[in-house]
Amino acid sequence: MSFQLHVWGPAFGLESIDAECLAAIAAFRHIFHHDDWSLIASNDTSLNPDHTLPALFHDDTWTSGYTNIISYLIHHSTSYVKSLVDNDLTPQQEADLLAYSSYLSTRGSGLVALSLYASPNAWVELTRPAYSALLPFPLTWTIPTAIRAAAVEKADYLGMGFLAAEAEADEAAAKSGAETTSTGFLRLRQQLGPRKSMQPEQTAAIRFEQLADDFFTTLDDLRGSRRYLLGTPSPSSLDFLTYGYLALMRVQTPYPILARSLRTKSRPTMQFLQMMESESQGYVLPRQESSPRGLPRTMCVFADGAIESIAGAGESWRRWRRGGIKSDEGEEVQDSGQPLAAVGSAVVGLAVVGAAVFLRGLSPFGASTHRFEAPKQETGLYRFGEVGAMLDVLPIFE
Repeated sequence: MSFQLHVWGPAFGLESIDAECLAAIAAFRHIFHHDDWSLIASNDTSLNPDHTLPALFHDDTWTSGYTNIISYLIHHSTSYVKSLVDNDLTPQQEADLLAYSSYLSTRGSGLVALSLYASPNAWVELTRPAYSALLPFPLTWTIPTAIRAAAVEKADYLGMGFLAAEAEADEAAAKSGAETTSTGFLRLRQQLGPRKSMQPEQTAAIRFEQLADDFFTTLDDLRGSRRYLLGTPSPSSLDFLTYGYLALMRVQTPYPILARSLRTKSRPTMQFLQMMESESQGYVLPRQESSPRGLPRTMCVFADGAIESIAGAGESWRRWRRGGIKSDEGEEVQDSGQPLAAVGSAVVGLAVVGAAVFLRGLSPFGASTHRFEAPKQETGLYRFGEVGAMLDVLPIFE
């Protein structure tokens, strides 16, 4: 059976919107012949038990996450991975591979999250529309917001998650309407100074540039004058993972701090990215259409996302969905309310979609309301319009 690689779909001119998906695609392109695997942009994390993309399906087995997929290929399909040097690394190279892979998954993912997700302008103008193009309605309401929430947590790790919070606060203040003083007069707009008139990304630009420069300098020092990061004769899994993150960091955002930092000073890191791209030219990806979700499955996924967004209940639901709650002895406890929860989630999803369809049919909030009534049979002076109505109230005409 051929290898099926499920990923997030293309965006920003790249083959995927996700860094690990880009890395997995690059690795498969290097390892496999065109006929030995298929690339499926399913955009569906619910296909595998871990609810994560990229995911590999082979021999009726799901393997999710870039590192796990590489490990699966090394240990279960040795005939295909002769060109992957991970099996032939020295102890020092293995240590570097683990250390820098962890560095990319923490600092690198945090910078990507900051650039494409926590940044309000990039989210509104680039990332959110990209997910809307990949997902069917109504999943565009739940999945992108959940992905952004997880990305903002990664930005918090860098101390920059406040960007999203500041943007939401500014938006709420803008929508609050005019304010009045205690005497009832309208409060004049406050004259904004240079700092308050700046976008959140601009106020954080210095800190962001420092983080980006430190990140790229670390990778520059690792590569040096070598072709591949670990000094191997052919690329390792670290090279593909680095390529995935660098490709997303080069995306032109409204405030392209990462892209500018990557391109400056003729960085070895930028040269590495260009080299990895040139090596993949001429390879036609074996794309395969994903199976349609269908309305029932789409509604179940939507209900799942809606429940996850409920404060206080989302985490419990997520733990139950991914294998149940464990007892003190480490055994999984089966909840007797599982069928009821499943039915309830479907009902909630249908109710929310019904309400959404109803609300979309209403006029915009604050729009003028038009009322149409059948004309009444007028008597007396009322038949002569407004002037007749004025005269009718005079005593002389009673």
